Amino acid sequence: MSGAMIAILMILLIALGEIVFEFFATAMLSFLMIILIPPFLTREIWEKQLNLRPSLKHLVPVSFMTFLFPVLGPSFGGPSLGPEWLILIPMAALGGIFWSLPFAGWDYYSSSRNPT
Repeated sequence: MSGAMIAILMILLIALGEIVFEFFATAMLSFLMIILIPPFLTREIWEKQLNLRPSLKHLVPVSFMTFLFPVLGPSFGGPSLGPEWLILIPMAALGGIFWSLPFAGWDYYSSSRNPT
């Protein structure tokens, strides 16, 4: 879920183009916001819908890795804004799933060792 949000935010950022990328500081702040918004939104949605409270210690690194590898790399090497950018959304969603697997495995392993 957060991977798709990251990709959508990145596509919106690229569509804004000169407005955001004119100054280095605004570009870096925009990248930081793309990394930090999805973990907090994901946490809020999970709390309201599923009564679960995922840890930000897990969500923020997953968001960072998803932004860095499956989103930022293709964004730098991609063509002008066109329909081929839509492939970025499933790529980022799969990246988010991939990066969250170690955290999910560790939580499962920890909970099975210490049942409460």
